[in-house]
Amino acid sequence: MYNNVIEFYKMANNLKNVVRTGWKEVGIPSDKVESVADHVYGTMILSLGIVSEAKLDLDLEKVFKMILIKELYKGVSNKEESIITSNEVEDKKASVEKVVSKLSSNGDLLGIYDEYDSQSTKEAKFAKKVCKLESDLQAKIYEKNGDFTIENAKSDIENYPEDIKVKVGTIKNASDGWIIYDRDFYDDELFINFSKEIQEME
Repeated sequence: MYNNVIEFYKMANNLKNVVRTGWKEVGIPSDKVESVADHVYGTMILSLGIVSEAKLDLDLEKVFKMILIKELYKGVSNKEESIITSNEVEDKKASVEKVVSKLSSNGDLLGIYDEYDSQSTKEAKFAKKVCKLESDLQAKIYEKNGDFTIENAKSDIENYPEDIKVKVGTIKNASDGWIIYDRDFYDDELFINFSKEIQEME
């Protein structure tokens, strides 16, 4: 009776084995690099906190579903994120469809994926921004724990496009490059101010 749930779980559970390769590229020790599942969990926790404290009028259940569903395409393999990530929107959606296909609610779940992908609702816009903000907060935590060095951060910035290098400027802390780079993505005071608080964390 529940074979469909088991098959869904097995593929989605692969997110525990898919590492966030961006952290490896900036020298985070292998035993500290988070998985995609870690990122999903962290983003949900951050969303819960922000929606609660800012009293936002959002469908939090839908936000949670978006945060998870948008990453499910990485669950079709347990290889590293960079190996299985595709820039092709169709390939991502096809992979998400494969993961959710056996669930009776697969049509609704794909609809939520499309809503996120099109950024057509306030929940979709929030989910996208909070995912970036969680990465910025994780960068700061890695830095504070001594796992993200300013030397590695400066080396990473050398790979940025020239216009981004100008925006980032001279960094004082390892996480500054990530945080400043992402701040241009935020279009509201809540996320901009939160980003600044993350940057100023002691």
